[in-house]
Amino acid sequence: MNLPNFSVEGKVTIVTGASRGIGNALAKGFAEAGAPVVLVARTVSELEATAEEITANGGKALVVPTDVIQRDQLNKMVQKTIIEFGRIDVLLNVAGGAGDIYVIPPIQMLEENYDELHERNYKSVFLCNQAVAKVMIEQQHGSIVNISSLSGTKAVALEAVVGGLKAAVNQMTKALAVSWGPYNVRVNAIAPGITLTERVKKKLGPEFIEQFSESIPLRKAAEPEDHLGPAMFLASDASAYITGIVLPSDGGPQ
Repeated sequence: MNLPNFSVEGKVTIVTGASRGIGNALAKGFAEAGAPVVLVARTVSELEATAEEITANGGKALVVPTDVIQRDQLNKMVQKTIIEFGRIDVLLNVAGGAGDIYVIPPIQMLEENYDELHERNYKSVFLCNQAVAKVMIEQQHGSIVNISSLSGTKAVALEAVVGGLKAAVNQMTKALAVSWGPYNVRVNAIAPGITLTERVKKKLGPEFIEQFSESIPLRKAAEPEDHLGPAMFLASDASAYITGIVLPSDGGPQ
Protein backbone atom coordinates (compact mmCIF):
# COMPACT_ATOMS: atom_id res chain seq x y z
CA MET A 1 0.00 0.00 0.00
CA ASN A 2 1.28 3.43 -0.95
CA LEU A 3 0.42 5.46 2.15
CA PRO A 4 1.43 8.81 0.60
CA ASN A 5 -1.56 8.37 -1.71
CA PHE A 6 -3.75 9.20 1.29
CA SER A 7 -2.07 12.60 1.67
CA VAL A 8 -3.46 15.95 0.55
CA GLU A 9 -0.16 17.73 1.14
CA GLY A 10 0.46 20.31 -1.57
CA LYS A 11 -3.00 19.93 -3.12
CA VAL A 12 -4.44 23.38 -3.84
CA THR A 13 -7.89 23.21 -2.26
CA ILE A 14 -10.82 25.60 -2.58
CA VAL A 15 -13.22 25.44 0.36
CA THR A 16 -16.60 27.15 0.05
CA GLY A 17 -18.51 27.89 3.22
CA ALA A 18 -15.13 28.15 4.95
CA SER A 19 -16.11 30.77 7.51
CA ARG A 20 -17.87 28.42 9.93
CA GLY A 21 -19.21 24.94 10.57
CA ILE A 22 -18.16 21.99 8.44
CA GLY A 23 -16.42 24.17 5.86
CA ASN A 24 -14.31 25.83 8.53
CA ALA A 25 -13.30 22.48 10.01
CA LEU A 26 -12.36 21.10 6.59
CA ALA A 27 -10.35 24.20 5.70
CA LYS A 28 -8.34 24.03 8.91
CA GLY A 29 -7.87 20.28 8.64
CA PHE A 30 -6.64 20.37 5.05
CA ALA A 31 -4.30 23.26 5.85
CA GLU A 32 -2.88 21.33 8.81
CA ALA A 33 -2.29 18.40 6.45
CA GLY A 34 -0.23 20.63 4.16
CA ALA A 35 -2.77 21.71 1.55
CA PRO A 36 -2.77 25.37 0.46
CA VAL A 37 -6.39 26.42 1.01
CA VAL A 38 -8.54 29.08 -0.65
CA LEU A 39 -11.14 30.29 1.84
CA VAL A 40 -14.45 31.20 0.22
CA ALA A 41 -17.54 32.70 1.89
CA ARG A 42 -19.33 36.03 2.18
CA THR A 43 -18.21 37.01 5.68
CA VAL A 44 -14.81 38.67 5.31
CA SER A 45 -14.01 39.00 9.02
CA GLU A 46 -14.56 35.30 9.70
CA LEU A 47 -12.49 34.29 6.68
CA GLU A 48 -9.64 36.52 7.76
CA ALA A 49 -9.73 35.11 11.30
CA THR A 50 -9.55 31.59 9.89
CA ALA A 51 -6.67 32.53 7.59
CA GLU A 52 -4.76 34.06 10.50
CA GLU A 53 -5.17 30.87 12.51
CA ILE A 54 -4.00 28.74 9.59
CA THR A 55 -0.93 30.85 8.84
CA ALA A 56 -0.03 31.06 12.53
CA ASN A 57 0.17 27.26 12.48
CA GLY A 58 2.41 27.26 9.41
CA GLY A 59 -0.24 26.73 6.75
CA LYS A 60 -1.06 28.61 3.55
CA ALA A 61 -4.40 30.37 3.09
CA LEU A 62 -5.85 32.76 0.53
CA VAL A 63 -8.99 34.70 1.44
CA VAL A 64 -11.39 35.34 -1.44
CA PRO A 65 -14.77 36.72 -0.29
CA THR A 66 -17.34 35.35 -2.72
CA ASP A 67 -21.09 34.97 -3.04
CA VAL A 68 -21.33 31.48 -4.50
CA ILE A 69 -24.60 32.15 -6.32
CA GLN A 70 -22.94 34.87 -8.41
CA ARG A 71 -21.19 33.39 -11.45
CA ASP A 72 -18.99 36.45 -12.05
CA GLN A 73 -17.72 36.34 -8.46
CA LEU A 74 -16.98 32.63 -8.75
CA ASN A 75 -15.02 33.18 -11.95
CA LYS A 76 -12.97 35.91 -10.26
CA MET A 77 -12.31 33.59 -7.32
CA VAL A 78 -11.04 30.90 -9.68
CA GLN A 79 -8.81 33.43 -11.46
CA LYS A 80 -7.32 34.62 -8.15
CA THR A 81 -6.62 31.02 -7.17
CA ILE A 82 -4.77 30.37 -10.43
CA ILE A 83 -2.77 33.59 -10.09
CA GLU A 84 -1.76 32.68 -6.52
CA PHE A 85 -1.18 28.92 -6.82
CA GLY A 86 -1.12 28.07 -10.53
CA ARG A 87 -3.70 25.28 -10.44
CA ILE A 88 -6.71 23.84 -8.60
CA ASP A 89 -6.50 20.27 -7.32
CA VAL A 90 -9.53 20.02 -5.03
CA LEU A 91 -12.90 21.71 -4.53
CA LEU A 92 -14.64 21.14 -1.20
CA ASN A 93 -18.10 22.50 -1.96
CA VAL A 94 -19.62 23.08 1.47
CA ALA A 95 -21.59 26.33 1.14
CA GLY A 96 -25.33 25.85 1.54
CA GLY A 97 -27.99 26.10 4.20
CA ALA A 98 -30.07 29.30 4.45
CA GLY A 99 -30.46 29.92 8.14
CA ASP A 100 -33.75 28.85 9.69
CA ILE A 101 -35.71 28.91 6.43
CA TYR A 102 -35.10 25.22 5.78
CA VAL A 103 -37.24 24.14 8.75
CA ILE A 104 -40.29 26.23 7.86
CA PRO A 105 -43.20 23.75 7.64
CA PRO A 106 -43.83 22.95 3.95
CA ILE A 107 -47.43 24.18 4.11
CA GLN A 108 -46.20 27.59 5.33
CA MET A 109 -43.21 28.04 3.05
CA LEU A 110 -43.36 31.14 0.86
CA GLU A 111 -42.15 31.24 -2.71
CA GLU A 112 -39.26 33.53 -1.76
CA ASN A 113 -38.24 31.02 0.94
CA TYR A 114 -38.18 28.26 -1.67
CA ASP A 115 -36.19 30.40 -4.09
CA GLU A 116 -33.54 31.17 -1.47
CA LEU A 117 -33.20 27.52 -0.50
CA HIS A 118 -32.85 26.55 -4.15
CA GLU A 119 -30.19 29.19 -4.77
CA ARG A 120 -28.14 28.30 -1.70
CA ASN A 121 -28.46 24.51 -1.85
CA TYR A 122 -28.56 23.64 -5.55
CA LYS A 123 -27.73 26.55 -7.85
CA SER A 124 -24.60 27.40 -5.85
CA VAL A 125 -23.40 23.80 -6.00
CA PHE A 126 -23.75 23.64 -9.76
CA LEU A 127 -22.14 27.03 -10.37
CA CYS A 128 -19.16 26.17 -8.14
CA ASN A 129 -18.70 22.81 -9.85
CA GLN A 130 -18.90 24.42 -13.27
CA ALA A 131 -16.48 27.27 -12.52
CA VAL A 132 -13.80 25.02 -11.04
CA ALA A 133 -14.26 22.15 -13.49
CA LYS A 134 -13.35 24.39 -16.43
CA VAL A 135 -9.84 24.64 -14.95
CA MET A 136 -9.68 20.99 -13.90
CA ILE A 137 -10.69 19.78 -17.36
CA GLU A 138 -7.95 21.88 -18.92
CA GLN A 139 -5.47 20.48 -16.37
CA GLN A 140 -6.76 16.94 -16.96
CA HIS A 141 -7.04 16.29 -13.23
CA GLY A 142 -9.02 17.32 -10.16
CA SER A 143 -11.28 16.12 -7.37
CA ILE A 144 -14.59 17.76 -6.46
CA VAL A 145 -16.29 16.87 -3.18
CA ASN A 146 -19.82 18.20 -2.73
CA ILE A 147 -21.24 18.27 0.78
CA SER A 148 -24.80 16.97 0.61
CA SER A 149 -26.87 15.74 3.57
CA LEU A 150 -28.51 12.71 5.11
CA SER A 151 -31.81 14.44 4.28
CA GLY A 152 -31.08 13.74 0.61
CA THR A 153 -31.62 10.03 1.21
CA LYS A 154 -33.88 9.96 4.29
CA ALA A 155 -37.30 11.59 4.53
CA VAL A 156 -37.34 14.29 7.23
CA ALA A 157 -40.66 15.96 8.07
CA LEU A 158 -39.57 19.61 7.93
CA GLU A 159 -37.08 19.18 5.11
CA ALA A 160 -39.30 18.54 2.10
CA VAL A 161 -37.56 21.28 0.12
CA VAL A 162 -34.01 20.95 1.44
CA GLY A 163 -34.19 17.15 1.32
CA GLY A 164 -35.31 17.29 -2.29
CA LEU A 165 -32.52 19.71 -3.15
CA LYS A 166 -29.90 17.53 -1.44
CA ALA A 167 -31.20 14.51 -3.35
CA ALA A 168 -30.82 16.58 -6.50
CA VAL A 169 -27.23 17.41 -5.49
CA ASN A 170 -26.56 13.69 -5.14
CA GLN A 171 -27.86 13.05 -8.65
CA MET A 172 -25.98 16.07 -10.01
CA THR A 173 -22.79 14.67 -8.48
CA LYS A 174 -23.27 11.35 -10.25
CA ALA A 175 -24.12 12.96 -13.59
CA LEU A 176 -21.11 15.31 -13.46
CA ALA A 177 -18.88 12.37 -12.58
CA VAL A 178 -20.00 10.69 -15.81
CA SER A 179 -19.58 13.90 -17.82
CA TRP A 180 -16.13 14.81 -16.54
CA GLY A 181 -14.62 11.39 -15.90
CA PRO A 182 -13.00 11.26 -19.36
CA TYR A 183 -10.98 14.33 -18.36
CA ASN A 184 -9.73 12.71 -15.13
CA VAL A 185 -11.94 14.97 -13.04
CA ARG A 186 -13.63 13.08 -10.21
CA VAL A 187 -16.88 14.25 -8.58
CA ASN A 188 -18.10 12.72 -5.33
CA ALA A 189 -20.29 13.77 -2.43
CA ILE A 190 -20.39 13.31 1.32
CA ALA A 191 -23.77 13.07 3.08
CA PRO A 192 -23.35 14.15 6.71
CA GLY A 193 -25.92 13.39 9.37
CA ILE A 194 -26.77 15.88 12.09
CA THR A 195 -23.60 17.83 12.82
CA LEU A 196 -23.00 19.91 15.94
CA THR A 197 -22.03 23.22 14.43
CA GLU A 198 -22.54 26.26 16.64
CA ARG A 199 -25.72 27.13 14.76
CA VAL A 200 -27.16 23.63 15.15
CA LYS A 201 -26.33 23.45 18.87
CA LYS A 202 -27.94 26.81 19.50
CA LYS A 203 -31.06 26.00 17.51
CA LEU A 204 -31.73 22.44 18.72
CA GLY A 205 -30.53 22.60 22.32
CA PRO A 206 -28.82 19.88 24.38
CA GLU A 207 -31.97 17.96 25.30
CA PHE A 208 -33.09 17.41 21.71
CA ILE A 209 -29.56 16.55 20.60
CA GLU A 210 -29.24 13.95 23.36
CA GLN A 211 -32.57 12.37 22.45
CA PHE A 212 -31.82 12.39 18.73
CA SER A 213 -28.41 10.84 19.31
CA GLU A 214 -30.12 7.74 20.69
CA SER A 215 -31.48 7.04 17.19
CA ILE A 216 -27.96 6.98 15.72
CA PRO A 217 -26.21 3.58 15.79
CA LEU A 218 -23.00 5.17 17.11
CA ARG A 219 -25.11 6.99 19.72
CA LYS A 220 -23.69 10.42 19.07
CA ALA A 221 -24.15 13.32 16.69
CA ALA A 222 -21.21 14.33 14.51
CA GLU A 223 -18.74 17.07 15.21
CA PRO A 224 -17.70 19.09 12.12
CA GLU A 225 -14.25 17.45 12.28
CA ASP A 226 -15.81 14.00 11.87
CA HIS A 227 -16.27 14.72 8.16
CA LEU A 228 -12.59 15.57 7.63
CA GLY A 229 -11.44 11.98 7.09
CA PRO A 230 -14.02 11.20 4.38
CA ALA A 231 -13.22 14.50 2.64
CA MET A 232 -9.47 13.84 2.72
CA PHE A 233 -9.97 10.34 1.33
CA LEU A 234 -12.09 11.56 -1.59
CA ALA A 235 -9.70 14.44 -2.27
CA SER A 236 -6.58 12.28 -2.15
CA ASP A 237 -5.06 9.96 -4.72
CA ALA A 238 -6.12 7.03 -2.54
CA SER A 239 -9.57 7.37 -4.14
CA ALA A 240 -8.23 7.89 -7.67
CA TYR A 241 -10.54 5.18 -9.06
CA ILE A 242 -13.65 6.40 -7.23
CA THR A 243 -16.09 8.86 -8.77
CA GLY A 244 -19.83 9.45 -8.66
CA ILE A 245 -20.44 8.16 -5.12
CA VAL A 246 -22.35 9.66 -2.20
CA LEU A 247 -20.47 8.66 0.95
CA PRO A 248 -22.57 8.66 4.13
CA SER A 249 -20.93 10.26 7.17
CA ASP A 250 -23.85 9.87 9.53
CA GLY A 251 -23.01 7.48 12.36
CA GLY A 252 -24.82 4.56 10.75
CA PRO A 253 -28.16 3.79 9.02
CA GLN A 254 -31.12 5.58 10.59
